[in-house]
Amino acid sequence: MSDTFSKYPPCLKDTSFWINDSFTENNLCKIVRGVAGDLAEEVVLIDNFTTKKRMTSHCYRITYRSMERSLTDEEINDLQVD
Repeated sequence: MSDTFSKYPPCLKDTSFWINDSFTENNLCKIVRGVAGDLAEEVVLIDNFTTKKRMTSHCYRITYRSMERSLTDEEINDLQVD
């Protein structure tokens, strides 16, 4: 999501959820950007699963990184609760 590079390490978080027919990755990226702002560097689908009953789950890896400092797990966990 960002074209510049940071000297600080990334904080990676995986999140998974069930999706419906109205789900789009673009909407997810808008939500992540709305909550995390410029700290959200990348959102990548890393797994998907469909049950026999045709329910689908997606797992995304979100990369957070600051240009000014190292991020803590606690502050990123707080963002993901939002």
